[in-house]
Amino acid sequence: MDKKRAIRYALYKFLMTTVGAIIYAAGIGLFLDPMNLSAGGVAGVSQILSEFLPISTGTLILVLNVPILLLGVWKFGVKFLGLTAYTIVLSSPLIDLFASFGGLTKEPLLAALAGGALLGAGMGFLFRSGSSSGGVDIITKVLRLRFPHIKTGVIFFVLDAVIIGASAFVFGKLDLGLYATVGILASTFVMNYLLYGSDEARMVYIISNEPQAVANELLQKLNLGGTFLNGFGAYTGKEKRVLMCVMRPKQLPAAREVVASIDPSAFLIVAGVSAVFGEGFKSHNAEEL
Repeated sequence: MDKKRAIRYALYKFLMTTVGAIIYAAGIGLFLDPMNLSAGGVAGVSQILSEFLPISTGTLILVLNVPILLLGVWKFGVKFLGLTAYTIVLSSPLIDLFASFGGLTKEPLLAALAGGALLGAGMGFLFRSGSSSGGVDIITKVLRLRFPHIKTGVIFFVLDAVIIGASAFVFGKLDLGLYATVGILASTFVMNYLLYGSDEARMVYIISNEPQAVANELLQKLNLGGTFLNGFGAYTGKEKRVLMCVMRPKQLPAAREVVASIDPSAFLIVAGVSAVFGEGFKSHNAEEL
């Protein structure tokens, strides 16, 4: 990578980290904290501790993150510390600033949904930029090293469930715990969508009497490539060429129309694919989040 591209890439990561930190702080400060809804993670622990200590939630987040940051440096190096430390230093005072407005809604369900969605979006941006909000984010990335097959959002949900349970106990209201769970579900959904949604695809097997014509039309009209597989009809006893295509979900309806226009009797098998690596999809060198 040349110097100019390296500078542009660094600025891009810095901008994405800044946006992610602001969105993350807004979710907690404008919606969750004013309603005593647990944000999960270190933020959730800080919310609980702030009930017993004369220290604001944002300040506690900053203090509790220090030992966890040291764990991050040990596992991911000083480079990881830079963006994450910047995120924590930026988001912590912003949480207190946003919370000083008193919250944007007094309806707990709306606060849980809006706050959870913003929280998930913020963490999604941070993870995409190679940063994190510290705390459980770092612990999650460490666990992903050991269990790479488990999605980031799932690990977050399990850890946050424990913290939400503690929060409901401390604040003495089961309703708050249930609303906080709704927020964490919203956060998990949004974060998983930002981190993994673009990798979703459909694998389509097309069994047609006009396989070459179908392949040509898909390539010309939809820019969809494919691979021919050798097949053998169990009933007819004849050899067949099976066309296998991988496409985005939004391309499937158009692909079906193309196939039907050429061979209405064609047989299509559609399977969901969680990730695709290669040209037009995810890079083989992409970071596992």
